[in-house]
Amino acid sequence: MRIARQFWKDEDGSVSPVTTILIVTLLVLGIIPGLVTFRDQVVQKFGDTAVALESLDQSYSFTVNGVTSEYVDTTTVIDPVGDAPAGLDLTIPATGE
Repeated sequence: MRIARQFWKDEDGSVSPVTTILIVTLLVLGIIPGLVTFRDQVVQKFGDTAVALESLDQSYSFTVNGVTSEYVDTTTVIDPVGDAPAGLDLTIPATGE
């Protein structure tokens, strides 16, 4: 317990400004790709949701007192396997200098 109190009261440590700048720079450089990946995944989920909503079959049929009312939804949406959802293209084409 005495050692823990001694560490708690210790004020001899110092932090170099260069070390602080290096750590902050590495953190920022690590956060940027993470945020880009997060953005791309959010956009992809929005595309998946759009395809799912477009793919809902809204056909119905019911009969009341011998009168039948029906609607057949003929719209089909195809989302090819391996393609970006809803036709979204998240790549940036290369440009000449």
